[in-house]
Amino acid sequence: MIYSHKILMGVSRMKRVTIRDVAKAAGVSITTVSKALNNYPDVKEQTKRRIQELVQEMDYVPDAAGRSMGGISEPVVGVLINDLRPRDPSGAVYGILSGVCRACREDGVEFLLLTTDLDAQRQTPLKRLCLRKQLSGLVCSGFRLTDPYIEQINEIDIPCACIDIATGNPRVMEVSVDNVRAAEEAVSLLIDSGRTNIAIVHGGVDADVSNRRIRGYRAAMERSGLPVLPERMLNGAFEEAAARSGALRLLEADPEVDAFFCASDQMALGVCQAIEERGLSIGRDVAVVGFDDIPTAQYLYGGLTTIRQDFFAMGHAAGHMVCGKVLGLARPVPAEALLYELVVRSSARGRDGD
Repeated sequence: MIYSHKILMGVSRMKRVTIRDVAKAAGVSITTVSKALNNYPDVKEQTKRRIQELVQEMDYVPDAAGRSMGGISEPVVGVLINDLRPRDPSGAVYGILSGVCRACREDGVEFLLLTTDLDAQRQTPLKRLCLRKQLSGLVCSGFRLTDPYIEQINEIDIPCACIDIATGNPRVMEVSVDNVRAAEEAVSLLIDSGRTNIAIVHGGVDADVSNRRIRGYRAAMERSGLPVLPERMLNGAFEEAAARSGALRLLEADPEVDAFFCASDQMALGVCQAIEERGLSIGRDVAVVGFDDIPTAQYLYGGLTTIRQDFFAMGHAAGHMVCGKVLGLARPVPAEALLYELVVRSSARGRDGD
């Protein structure tokens, strides 16, 4: 199944402040600015302070070594991954990185991997990071709506694409499957198989992709006249352990629950653990549907029903479009990046076993 998705694009570049600009603003020579920044003793303290203030105000950063030859700057596309973790069971990060890297290689554009977290975002503004790394374009992944860099994305002026998050900026490209429709289809499968007391385990309302999957859950439930109960809407924070503990509490408090739709496979695995710990059968007593189709989904619990999406294709599409903008080429989003597929396995069979 293929569904269209709006792709929003940006076209401009950030103007880089040079040491000459700082010298002109300070009313001193380029040599004096250089000496001040390197803390030479023959520059007055008052002049040093003034130059440092201008450096901050003008967002000046020194040229990074090795980024140009013969005065010709090479285009560089950075992939900025937020909250990179030691383990990536979903394969999402590797798939996205591989896709962007392939797109950059195809266009002869340099690829640069960058990572960040909340502390780093608070210390270094996004615009300054892009200038310091001399980025020509940027692909962002793993961010939440409340992250500082998402709030600052309007301040950068280079081609940028975000994966699975809408920034509200019409100049920023977005690559994502239709998460609302995919979630609605997954919940409709549960309803069609006879499930009427369906809970959702989402990733938190600060995650844009989680909100979209919540909307799909609501749409399917309301269309079928089924109640959407707050106590059946659990925040699993996209973590297996959190989903397991939440599902255990819900199954104990509300034994009528006969199905779970989970906004990620990792959370679905935690829910499956909870179901078994309650002495119930996955698929027969309680059905489970996940999202992502992680590599182990087909092997665990008799096979996990899930929404399959192609992380490599999403990364490649983001890199392809950003590189296109950097090189001055207009490119539509590749259709394969917007594909998803509902993969039905044993965890969501009907009560009769079908």
